[in-house]
Amino acid sequence: MKFSKRLTFLILVVLSVVVTYYLESKKSEVTPETRAQVEAELAKDPTFPVKPVWWEKGHILAVGVLPNGENRGADAMKVCEILNSFNIVPAEVQVFDVLQIQNDDEWVQIGGAICSH
Repeated sequence: MKFSKRLTFLILVVLSVVVTYYLESKKSEVTPETRAQVEAELAKDPTFPVKPVWWEKGHILAVGVLPNGENRGADAMKVCEILNSFNIVPAEVQVFDVLQIQNDDEWVQIGGAICSH
């Protein structure tokens, strides 16, 4: 039996949806206590002047920094180290221009990292 390209594509889409759902359902919520501990660690570093925003059950962390004209990937990696120390995996850090958010309500990403152990 020969599969058409359309049927093959449809099967691949369905499989990707099922796998994505499975992976997402296995993520556990980062507890409020752990979030508070991470936020306390970030507050010690003047690089991160505002409270972070948690998304995706706590597995994506958005942090604000003052812009300096450079990519802030290194700052994202610093946050990854903190998340790793609290065993928050998988995790992603997104770094945003805090002035752009305050002045124009625009979330301009200026750095980021996918955290891994």
